[in-house]
Amino acid sequence: MPDGSAMRAHPAPDTKPLGLDEAIRLLEAGEGADICVDLGDGRLARADGPRGSEGLLQRLRGHKMMLALASGAADLSRFTASPRSLTIAPGVQEILDATTQRD
Repeated sequence: MPDGSAMRAHPAPDTKPLGLDEAIRLLEAGEGADICVDLGDGRLARADGPRGSEGLLQRLRGHKMMLALASGAADLSRFTASPRSLTIAPGVQEILDATTQRD
């Protein structure tokens, strides 16, 4: 790959994509090499980014949180943290702020 482009590995045709919870469990155990994750609606996730399996794990955790927020299963109204104990990216802070607003 002399042009420096990223290579994307695709699962073998007989590889069944894993569910979100199973994939997170495997990645947290350090056993998630070369997995494909079914995110629903025909979307798949793989560890093909620059951060590999760790990046995939963080994306899957974020996806799981967004699903919980969208379904109302996550209650962030009681979430508190001292300003110095937690660093949150501005985009994430905007999402968290939006979840605490009531119509």
